[in-house]
Amino acid sequence: MNKLKWMLGLASGAGLVATISVAVPNKPADPASGKSFYQTFFDYPAITGNIEPVGESPPVTPGLIKYGHWTYRGLCIGCHGIKGDGNGAVWELADQYSPKHKLPRRPRDFEGAVFKVRSTPSGSLPTDKDLFKAISRGLVADQDMPSFKFLPERDRWAVVAYIKTLSPRWEEEADYQEEPVEIGEVPPPTAAMVLAGKQVYKEMKCAKCHGPKGKGDGPSAPQLKDDNGLSIKPRDFTDPSQFVGDSSPAGIYQTFTTGFDGTPMPSFADFLDEEQRWQLVWYVMSLRSGWDLNQARAGLGAGPEPSAAQVEVEIDVEPAAAGDEESPG
Repeated sequence: MNKLKWMLGLASGAGLVATISVAVPNKPADPASGKSFYQTFFDYPAITGNIEPVGESPPVTPGLIKYGHWTYRGLCIGCHGIKGDGNGAVWELADQYSPKHKLPRRPRDFEGAVFKVRSTPSGSLPTDKDLFKAISRGLVADQDMPSFKFLPERDRWAVVAYIKTLSPRWEEEADYQEEPVEIGEVPPPTAAMVLAGKQVYKEMKCAKCHGPKGKGDGPSAPQLKDDNGLSIKPRDFTDPSQFVGDSSPAGIYQTFTTGFDGTPMPSFADFLDEEQRWQLVWYVMSLRSGWDLNQARAGLGAGPEPSAAQVEVEIDVEPAAAGDEESPG
């Protein structure tokens, strides 16, 4: 057995420093090569600050899972809880001790393993890369979960490996896991696409939740709840910093295709074809303050559209009615 001491600087609170002494199994991770867990582990990237992984995960061994468990205990347990059920002290005790700092949403329940941000179809588990990117990026401008991109990449992979031990779904559905949805090349926007997207927004009743100008203030918004029965606020499309997932055109297209499991936000994969989803993407993008069609085109390497017309973003929306809490699907 090897001994490893971790000095974990906790950025929150008064900057407490915890010293944890842990025992690490020194068994070969690769019997063929005879390398120990550490010899294998330290062969993998330790880069920090990245959202996309630059390398593959180290081999998933008992040693890697144990390493991920220790990292989880040091940095994740306060919100996600000892069991990973989302009932950590930060969530459970906030009403009593710090209501002003209560998280806006319950932390992810890793036992239930229902994930919002995924590259896979609705109802599917996320890929390992999806989990890695969520840990790295954080969620909603650090309001829900902070970014952990300061951790070495291989440490983040270890946390992914540990998280996957917390729910039986990962083993039960291993043979049925679906591939990520395909996202083709992002088409440069045109005025016609934005106008068509405005019509899609209306037909799919997006304004019921997100409001006529996309500010998350639709008539159904106050009644929306997630699968846990907790109130959930529709996304404000005018402020990309408030997006749970990737706020780029490709990221928004992914969300329209996969939906957010566990929430009223459905997948549009069965209701909109690829062209309609891109139209909706660009209409939603156009709702941002200061958005410019030709600047968006330039960002994709396309020339200006001489006949670009101003698009009036506000649309009519009917009052909420019973059963209208979410869009079709």
